[in-house]
Amino acid sequence: MSSSQATCRLTALRHMMQKHQLDYYYVPGTDAHNNEYVPDCWQRRVWVSEFTGSAGDVLVGLDQAYLWTDPRYFLQAEQELDSHVFSLMKMQQGTASTEILAWLVEHAQGLRVGVDPKLMAIAVAQRWLETLSEHDIELVAIAENLVDVVWEDQPALTPQEIQCHPESLAGETVSSKLLRVRSALEAQGMQAHVISVLDAICWLFNIRGQDVEFNPLVISYAVVTQTSATLYMDMAVLTDEQKTYFQQCQVDVQPYDAVESQWLKLQGNVLLDQRTASWWMFASVAHTNVQLGVSPITLMKACKNPVEVQGAIDAHKLDAVALIRFWIWLEQNWQGQTEVSLADQLEAIRYQSSACQGLSFATIAGFAEHGAIIHYRAEDKSALTITDQSLLLLDSGGQYSSGTTDITRVFHLGSPTDQEKQHYTLVLQGHLALANTVFPLGTTGEHLNAIAHRPIWQAYCDFSHGTGHGVGSYLCVHEGPQRISQAYSGVLLQPGMILSNEPGLYIEGHYGIRIENLCYVKEVCSSDDSPTRHGPFYQFEDLTLVPYDLDLIDTAMLSPQEVMAVNQYHQRVYDHIAPHLTSEEVEWLSQKTQPIVC
Repeated sequence: MSSSQATCRLTALRHMMQKHQLDYYYVPGTDAHNNEYVPDCWQRRVWVSEFTGSAGDVLVGLDQAYLWTDPRYFLQAEQELDSHVFSLMKMQQGTASTEILAWLVEHAQGLRVGVDPKLMAIAVAQRWLETLSEHDIELVAIAENLVDVVWEDQPALTPQEIQCHPESLAGETVSSKLLRVRSALEAQGMQAHVISVLDAICWLFNIRGQDVEFNPLVISYAVVTQTSATLYMDMAVLTDEQKTYFQQCQVDVQPYDAVESQWLKLQGNVLLDQRTASWWMFASVAHTNVQLGVSPITLMKACKNPVEVQGAIDAHKLDAVALIRFWIWLEQNWQGQTEVSLADQLEAIRYQSSACQGLSFATIAGFAEHGAIIHYRAEDKSALTITDQSLLLLDSGGQYSSGTTDITRVFHLGSPTDQEKQHYTLVLQGHLALANTVFPLGTTGEHLNAIAHRPIWQAYCDFSHGTGHGVGSYLCVHEGPQRISQAYSGVLLQPGMILSNEPGLYIEGHYGIRIENLCYVKEVCSSDDSPTRHGPFYQFEDLTLVPYDLDLIDTAMLSPQEVMAVNQYHQRVYDHIAPHLTSEEVEWLSQKTQPIVC
């Protein structure tokens, strides 16, 4: 964005700020539904700043504008921001909203700060209101988004067709899900639950959509009471068959824009999810007895039923075939390829399956030093050309009608160095340690996190990202509440939960290594079968079935148990995937899964 364009946009926004008598205006990078991937029409922070990173918030003052982002995006922000009108505020820890609040306390005493209440979580709003008032700073909720007012060529919100997710894939009817939600609400003494999170709504009503990039979601709100269920969405996209479907499910469909007026009719105890509900939602039901808590849908959605688990298994078989065919292609065609062309080729191979509905996130193809950038995204202007002199990290995933995939593998197309093999093997050891851990009821992700770190720590290395995130069932590739990281979650790991297992090791300026499988939690021993009557006990079952690169493993570093684990995994890969390959591909897979002999 040119300096004159940036100045014009900020000037227009500041005119609206003055109209509302504001000294600062907060422009977060999120939208009203807290989507990880924000639709183009709601990319307000990007429009104001031209910063396209996935994390970052803007604060516009009458004289200067500021962008807060974390270390992953410092270089990108320096390249994209107009330094004449924007100051880059480099975060080291915490969240952007927390750091902006601290900055306002120091610099905005006696002033007025405006926000769009739809874009501020109620928990954040309460913290800001309390803290700012103590420093004579007024936080003002502005109903109209000021960026929308001045954004002349703002794209329109164009909802797409939806699909009904059949019971054969969902494993449960809408009526059954509503019954469970209502029972949970009754146990909490709630008369109604207002929902804004899109994957929760899509799960509850067994629908999928195309309104959000990479995630099969429908832009919507929902309300569940003890006697009714209402879905607020763009009704123009519904077919007659879908209207009948909702009638049969006893779901009332109302226009998306009618939500606020409808909420005014709610009475009694109304539950809002304390993590995701916005300040605007809270204000819209303030006439009721609002209770901030945890949506019962969150845990229900996280614990996949047997049909969803089988769907994930089926999706990962399809994905394994795609990855194996890509790997074969890569070995034969790597010369002259770039990070971008590799990502494009993998996407094309995934689409060879009719069940593939798209990617689950933007492919990370990081060669050499780019592999050490954890959230790297290749672009034509900066993409490296692939050679046989370094490591290639490939993190990718697909959306299939029966499940969501996410896999990371590392390749070397030449002769890896001893250090590269050592580092790859350390990561593999952490990955195997977590994959084969048995743990009892009551275990959380933070209890297991150190297991994946331990082999890497012993080499005086570490990685800073989480070890594992939850994954949805043909929904979001990043799903809560389950996770494996050092951060406290308090969420017990339960059967049916799908998580990633992805330790890594990154040598800045040289290469990155990450090995990622998806797995699900399954019971392996009941409390009755435990000699000490403890338990039940659980273990992870790998969903991802793609070989590790044997050429990158320093077998001398592996214990007999680790050798056995690799061999057993590779045997599973061969047994489950070979029947879906051609004879030439089976021969290739046989070589990639041959047993390690020490």
